[in-house]
Amino acid sequence: MAKRRIGEEEEGMDSLLDTMFNVVGILIIVLVVVQLGMQESVKQIANSMQIDPLALEKLIKDLEEAQKDKLKVEKELKDLNPDEQDLEMLIQRLQSESTAKDAILKSQQGELQKAIIAQKDAMEMAKKADENKEKREKLSSELNSALEEIAKLEATLDDTPERAQMAAKVVTLPDPRPAPEGIKEAAFLLTGNQVYPIIDETARDSAKKRSEYMAERGVRKYVKDPKQGIDAEKFVEDFNERPMSDDWFRMEMYASGRSPRLRFTPKEDAGFKIAEIQSPRSRFRRLLSTVDPSKFYFKFIVMPDSYEAYVETRHVTDQMGYLAGWTPVDANWQYTTWVGGKVKFGPEPPPPDPNAPKPPPKPAGPKPNVLD
Repeated sequence: MAKRRIGEEEEGMDSLLDTMFNVVGILIIVLVVVQLGMQESVKQIANSMQIDPLALEKLIKDLEEAQKDKLKVEKELKDLNPDEQDLEMLIQRLQSESTAKDAILKSQQGELQKAIIAQKDAMEMAKKADENKEKREKLSSELNSALEEIAKLEATLDDTPERAQMAAKVVTLPDPRPAPEGIKEAAFLLTGNQVYPIIDETARDSAKKRSEYMAERGVRKYVKDPKQGIDAEKFVEDFNERPMSDDWFRMEMYASGRSPRLRFTPKEDAGFKIAEIQSPRSRFRRLLSTVDPSKFYFKFIVMPDSYEAYVETRHVTDQMGYLAGWTPVDANWQYTTWVGGKVKFGPEPPPPDPNAPKPPPKPAGPKPNVLD
């Protein structure tokens, strides 16, 4: 870049010198033309027979003006004919001025770039300020709305009469422990916020007698091949044609391996509701009073929708002096029990190997905690 700039400056100086010499040439030509014109005028005066004083005076003035022009041209010619030293100084001065102007230009460009960046930053800050202003206005509006809502609630609260304080419910802390020796379990299913007594012993005895009667009278119907035993599907289908039930449940048989089992399904709205549980003279309390607390403890099987009914039921049983415990189950849980008896489905299993070693007896484990 430096070499290119020097070359451009030298070309500029050549052009300047050419212009100066052209001007000098033109001035010389003008001087020659003026002198020739003066000589021509003198000849005309000499050849003229009559001399007009006014014309002579005019000629003299023209001559004086031409002489002044000559001196002026000679002076300008002298001024335009510098020596080599003056030309070198002029070139150096022009180069110095060019360098200074380049520096000034670069400085101005840097200042301009800084100004552009500063202007851009200022615009960004102004934009963010506008955004923050909108957010502040929105938050202020939301705050005012919230204050208005609080004021409305406070006014409503002031106008609301005081409610009577509800009586506290006494809840005993759980104390897990096993049931006393010789005491049996009486189970209740709590579902739909109702309490269903499970009388499974009576249901098992009835199902056992009925299934044994069916197997004895229907050998040809249910046993097609003695090696295959009783057809479980056909037997269960016939048994459930007349489903069993009591006041609280419907029971149906199903096969579990070779054994028949009963599945208990609660009847809709057949259980004891909370209001009846709380009543001192309800059927529920009369039913509980028939149970001997020295022979039975209560086990409450509680589904997710029946915790309120459980709390009320435990309050009543605790007041009546019954031992009790509870087991939470999921919403799809169903109560089932074995039928027992002689009826078995399918083929007989192979007899055990008499020579096989007998497994050692399992040690008796601790009794489970069924009370709380």
